[in-house]
Amino acid sequence: MRRLNKFAICLLVVIGTSSFSAFCQSDEPKVTRYNGKVSQQIVMTRESPIIDHATGKRISYETYDNMLRRNPGLYKTQPIFDKFGKASSFEIIKRSQLHIQSDGSVMNNPDLMPEIGEPIAPFVMRGLDGKEYDSEKLKGKYILLGFWVRYEKPLYTFASTKVISNFVDENKKKGVEIISLGTTLNTEEECLEAIPKRNCGFIPVPESYGFNHRYKISETPYFILVDRKGIVRAMAPHTEFSKISDLVLR
Repeated sequence: MRRLNKFAICLLVVIGTSSFSAFCQSDEPKVTRYNGKVSQQIVMTRESPIIDHATGKRISYETYDNMLRRNPGLYKTQPIFDKFGKASSFEIIKRSQLHIQSDGSVMNNPDLMPEIGEPIAPFVMRGLDGKEYDSEKLKGKYILLGFWVRYEKPLYTFASTKVISNFVDENKKKGVEIISLGTTLNTEEECLEAIPKRNCGFIPVPESYGFNHRYKISETPYFILVDRKGIVRAMAPHTEFSKISDLVLR
């Protein structure tokens, strides 16, 4: 890694999403998954907390800078996301500890994703409706988290949201409330323009792509269902949404 400016560092986090097949289950609408790269600029300053991955301890900027200068190319700096989906600190880690693919991109470690049967890591999201959704305060209700890139075609279509709205509506008729939220790179203005005047099955959360990083989501659309106790009940990509929609919720 090149020596970085001592006063401000701009990290360009490039998230490589997988190439996906067009296969979908016969009883579900076809959905085009995102195939490409997403760039999001995350700013690190001299005052930003920096953690040494090897020790788990915070280090000074000077120590961090010396590590980079003594070992060019040995380390990678990556953001650590808090419950608000923001990069509240940064971590320096040896590249040998990362899962590097042949094209040079970093493959997310699935072991770091949420796991079925385990509590969901706390989050606070602000929806397009102006409301704040705190996972701790939502206990007692089911939560469906949808992870998207942008709310535009070809990924975001009527077909891609119909299975979601049907699942939420059918459970609502049975008296089961599901808080459904969808993350995106889109700004509030872009969400208002992209979201058609229909039931898309979730509350958009503008400028929330940090949650895709935080929960190590490597493909989109992807969904996590959290039960009333805050425990992950099911997880599935859109083409396997039946793993979620076929569940009987009480």
